[in-house]
Order: sequence, then structure tokens, then C-alpha cells
Amino acid sequence: MLAQLTISNFAIVRELEIDFQSGMTVITGETGAGKSIAIDALGLCLGGRAEADMVRSGATRADLCARFALKDTPAALRWLEENQLEEGRECLLRRVISSDGRSRGFY
Repeated sequence: MLAQLTISNFAIVRELEIDFQSGMTVITGETGAGKSIAIDALGLCLGGRAEADMVRSGATRADLCARFALKDTPAALRWLEENQLEEGRECLLRRVISSDGRSRGFY
């Protein structure tokens, strides 16, 4: 389950932290409120293609982080083990995009 999404200097967003609760989450808002930005940030954390123009104007880098709670998700825990990654109750996926177009992923 996605537990938290943190966005820094991405598109028009300076800083944003969204905490998700268990159950269904609905994201609503007016046009231009940032719904698509949050979805795009999550996609980048999951390995989507990054571009230099995604970094907020005036910033040197964008920093995106998705935290997943792995409780009651045996398939995710198995995948971590199979890929020799640290097993735990949470998984952090982080993406840093520089204004020169380079990006790095961390997990």
C-alpha cells in the first residue's frame, strides 16, 4: 500500500507531502490543483522516464519519494528477498532528477 508521497521542486510544486491511509483514497480538485503532478511523481518513483524540464524553475534538482507499507503483502516481501534487497515492513523508492536531465533512482 502506498503510505506516503513526498515531492520537492517538481513541476510547479516546491514542497508537498501526502500521507495515505488504508482504504480507498480519492484525489479531487480543480484544474491545475496538482492531481496529475502527484500521479506523475509516483510514476517517476516507479521508474518512469525523467526529463530536465520536470525540475521546478529555479531549482537544481527535483526529489521524489514514495513510501510503501508492506504489511500483509507476501508477494512484495518475496520480491525483495529474490532481488537481495533488505526485507522490512516498508519500501522506499526515491528518484532525484537534476536540472541537467540526469536522474538517479534509489530503493
